[in-house]
Amino acid sequence: MRDDFMSMVSLNTLFLETQVRKLHLGKGNMALFSPERLTAMIERDQRQIQNMVRLIDDMLDVTRMRSGALSIQPKPMDLAALTRNVGESFAHQAEAAGSTTEAHAPRQLEGVWDEFRIEQVLSNLLTDALRYGGGGPVEIHLQEDEDDGGERVARLCVRDHGMDIAPEDLARIFEQFERTDDSRRRAAGLGLGLYITRQIVLAHEGRIGVDSAQGEGALFTVRLPLAPAT
Repeated sequence: MRDDFMSMVSLNTLFLETQVRKLHLGKGNMALFSPERLTAMIERDQRQIQNMVRLIDDMLDVTRMRSGALSIQPKPMDLAALTRNVGESFAHQAEAAGSTTEAHAPRQLEGVWDEFRIEQVLSNLLTDALRYGGGGPVEIHLQEDEDDGGERVARLCVRDHGMDIAPEDLARIFEQFERTDDSRRRAAGLGLGLYITRQIVLAHEGRIGVDSAQGEGALFTVRLPLAPAT
């Protein structure tokens, strides 16, 4: 119900803004539609549409997760290439946030994962890092590693240098609708992104965690098995 309500609010807000613009046009108030103002309107509309699309996608994913119907289609892929491509695709968003993204990855790191879903994981982590990173650089690191049991894994890290996460919040931010008090003050959101991210990682038999120290931002680490699940 909460998701449905927020979705309807977003859609109605965009609809009302469109109707107000039509009203001004009908009255001949052309000064409101100068090139500069039109550019700002278009950019704002694009952000609202992107936010609504993401909200709808998140709602659909949560519904699938609750019913056990989330689609995971693992295929051979190069995680290093994906990491570089996603990092580059966030350049404009980083610039708008006064930040930069830096991707550090080997030439190639192949495994068997669902490329669409892993891109979703990385995109969610980068979005949050830019949103709460305070304009500092966001770093992405990918490398082959071993877990505690000696299993070969791909270790993907996203670090920001913004606000830290209190120790008591480190676990609960991966639950549905959970957000820290600081994150609520800084940006709007439903608290679904990290929940979805964790469920996707678990569906790949991987792990995700976060470390944060006062004044040092947050470091999210994803570990994905390199060997296909049996």
